This record gives sequence, C-alpha cells and structure tokens, in this order.
Amino acid sequence: MGDLPRSMGRLGSTYGIKGYLKVQSFTEQPENLFDYSPWFIRRRGEDWREVQVEAWKPHGDSFIVKLREVNVREEAALLTGMDIGIKRSSLPPTSDDEFYLCDLEGCKVIGNDEVCLGKVLRVVDQGAAPYMVVSPSDQTKGNHNQRLIPFVRGPIVTDVDLESGIIRVLWGEDY
Repeated sequence: MGDLPRSMGRLGSTYGIKGYLKVQSFTEQPENLFDYSPWFIRRRGEDWREVQVEAWKPHGDSFIVKLREVNVREEAALLTGMDIGIKRSSLPPTSDDEFYLCDLEGCKVIGNDEVCLGKVLRVVDQGAAPYMVVSPSDQTKGNHNQRLIPFVRGPIVTDVDLESGIIRVLWGEDY
C-alpha cells in the first residue's frame, strides 16, 4: 500500500454558514484525528487530495472542522461524505505488540480448516468493534462475495502476523 493515505474518519454534514463540517473520527481517541497533518480527502474510488485544517472544535459528543479554502456552506456541502485520510508515515510508531488497523489491509485471512477467505481490503471502525472487509477468495465454496468479519481478538481473530501478512480467524467459509 506504500504511503497512500489510510481512512481515519469521514466528513459529515455541513454546520452553519461559514463552511464548517461535522466530522466522524475512526481513531481510538476521536480528537486524535486533529493531531495529524496534512489531511487527505476523497470519495471512495477517487484519488486523494490534500487539505489543510484551519480550525476545529468539539461540538456535542463529536467535532466540527473548518478546512482552508472552504468558506461558505455551499462549498462545504460538496465535501460531505468524503473519507478523511492520513498518511501512514504521519502516525506515531507502534510498540512490538501493537499495530494500526490500517496495517491489516492486504493481509490474507485464513479461516477454519485453513481455508483462505480472501484479503483485507479495508477495516471499518464505526461501532462496538471494527470489522474487516475481506475480498472474495476462489478457495471458498459457493460464497464469492466480500465478507465482513468482526475484528475481535480472542473469540474471532486468533493471530495477526503482519510480517507474513496473515490473519487467522475462527470463521467458516459458509458464514
């Protein structure tokens, strides 16, 4: 994946008339999203483009942000729903037993009976537990759709070996 931006949040609806947008952060501590610069934004399937955060502040139990060059509600409305990306090189290093969820992208997922279920396309963290979006594998019987596998260490994810690019899960090919 190189140093392409990794999705770390999403721009929500507009707020006010001066170009502010609501922000959904996918970081463990939501306010940490604002520690990283620059941000990159895109719609899924399009190229990332760099933006600068001019200002941000807590708003209720979430946040609002003002991006440089966005000064009115109509300009902000064009950005709603875009992913917020951060380059991997902008993130602080992890300890030996830690990793970022974005590091799972591209890893093979091995399920029950050593069946390759596919590769991790992306990890989405929007609720109680993140889930891996896993590409279809030609090794599985019948189901050739993307799989959504919860990333829950222990009961589902039994091993993550980033060096070999393999994630082992207790997950059947017929789930």
